[in-house]
Amino acid sequence: MPDPHDDFTAYAQARLPRLVTTAHLLSGATGDPREATELVRRTLVGVCARWRRIPRDDVDFYVRRSLVKEFLRGARRQQAPSHGVLKDTSARQRAVLVMLHREGLREAEVAQLLGWSAGAVSSRARRGLAVCGGDAGRLRELFAEAAQVGPEDVPFGVPLDAVEKRGRSLRRRRRAVVAALCALLLVPAGVFAVDRVVGGGTAAGSVGGAVDMARSPIRIVTPGERVAAVPGVQMWLTSDGKHWSTPQRPNQFLGLTEDGYPSGSKAAAEKPVASVQPDRLNSSFFLSGLYRGLSADPARVEVTVDENRMTGTVLTLAGSPGWGVWYTRVPLSLAELKSSYGDGGPTVTVYDAAGKVVARGGADW
Repeated sequence: MPDPHDDFTAYAQARLPRLVTTAHLLSGATGDPREATELVRRTLVGVCARWRRIPRDDVDFYVRRSLVKEFLRGARRQQAPSHGVLKDTSARQRAVLVMLHREGLREAEVAQLLGWSAGAVSSRARRGLAVCGGDAGRLRELFAEAAQVGPEDVPFGVPLDAVEKRGRSLRRRRRAVVAALCALLLVPAGVFAVDRVVGGGTAAGSVGGAVDMARSPIRIVTPGERVAAVPGVQMWLTSDGKHWSTPQRPNQFLGLTEDGYPSGSKAAAEKPVASVQPDRLNSSFFLSGLYRGLSADPARVEVTVDENRMTGTVLTLAGSPGWGVWYTRVPLSLAELKSSYGDGGPTVTVYDAAGKVVARGGADW
């Protein structure tokens, strides 16, 4: 039986030079290539730990996202670079500029990558570019020059054997933690157990490259029709967005235009988006969100929290409006939620009937 990590090794070897170059620019091109190499090493350890769960048609997105998130976590503990292409920019501005002008992503793609709104990405891009002189073409030239780092300057030989060993160890440790948490949650989670059978619980495998997964239950509702998602939580839809109430926060609302694009705009039509909103329910958390920009109802909405995957239940209005609301019935402990933020927080991935990723996003807080 082939080792499931064989394709990780091949992937990492093929992408290593590009990853180090991107990490070099994120670090501000400070002249110390060891920072970039260490950033890539930490990123690949995390990727290796989750490799079996990453859909093979979505690897580049996941790795790029992990690299930027790892950079932003480290940037909180370090001072900004004193020189280099992006010396006067904040860490988040640097991340946006590198993704836009080096990686060639669009603002909507960067928003999905980082779990930010498109408006936040646009604002940071505009301010960061102004700090760098306001000339996008010149910035791309500077990026290209800064990326010209030869093998003698950057230790491209990230020790992949050590990365895989550390990644596997990390995966085993996380499984042990998850198993312990599940044991603690068995009694309070009993009220939600039916959903694990019906389709709202974790599923084995992955879509779009590995194993078939359960489809999301879809319920068509009328505007204003209230649905009891879990005990204590009601959800309903109107033509302008998602409404929900919890005991701690009644009558919440998320509009269709709150992702930064006006409803009906060309950008909105071209790029589907999805979001995650965690809500506290006594000692646990309830996850829900909104997706939009689809041409048809989704086949599956998958929510990932650390190494756990859950199938969301979908609510939508009649007429296939291209948007809807999802939620999970499986409660999360505070420890599970906090653990997930070590890798960027809960994420949602929306698949079509062919198993292709059509939208994705992260937590709003």
